[in-house]
Amino acid sequence: MAGVPIAFSEVLNLQQLGVPETSIKHGLTTMESDKWIVSVEPTQVSLVDLQNQAQVTRRPIKAEAAVMNPVSNILALRSGKMIQMFNLDTKSKLKSHDMDQPIVFWKWTGGNNLALVTATSVFHWSAEGTGAPVKVFDRHPTIGANTQIINYQVSPDAKWCLLGGISAGQGGGVNGNMQLFSVEKKVSQPLQGHAGSFATIKLVGRED
Repeated sequence: MAGVPIAFSEVLNLQQLGVPETSIKHGLTTMESDKWIVSVEPTQVSLVDLQNQAQVTRRPIKAEAAVMNPVSNILALRSGKMIQMFNLDTKSKLKSHDMDQPIVFWKWTGGNNLALVTATSVFHWSAEGTGAPVKVFDRHPTIGANTQIINYQVSPDAKWCLLGGISAGQGGGVNGNMQLFSVEKKVSQPLQGHAGSFATIKLVGRED
């Protein structure tokens, strides 16, 4: 197609790898990096190794959702309010925790932190140690329980957090709202928009 700035090509077909079509949808299939695709099926979890010719490993695990660490082979599982982390290399459970509220969105923000979003708050759960998830901030009223959370970002210096979501607007439109949180100042700034991210840039004439 002439004029299209992005070239699309099929890398693999999950159904041809044995993943049922009912599991290939938001919430059941995740891709946190270019290393793994994880799909939750009724009686097992399928792990597609993108670094090893799409080799599929199936584990007899029942879970509602699963996400693979983007750096190491640590798999996070969620069933109800219970969350767990497993080290696939050592085949051992690292830690588990029973949340007070259901998790509506979760995402690895790096190799050591799993972000957990509930209807009211945002938590960070370290992959190291045995500690429980730590609350970072409460959700702003503009991105409350009626908002579907679709994104969460942490700045490279871990000083800023950005929570993003969408909600139904007038006339069938889709409203985009974001919450920018300063970890140092413990204050939030509501923003309007459907997507956001952090980047590190070098400005001409500045040394910082």
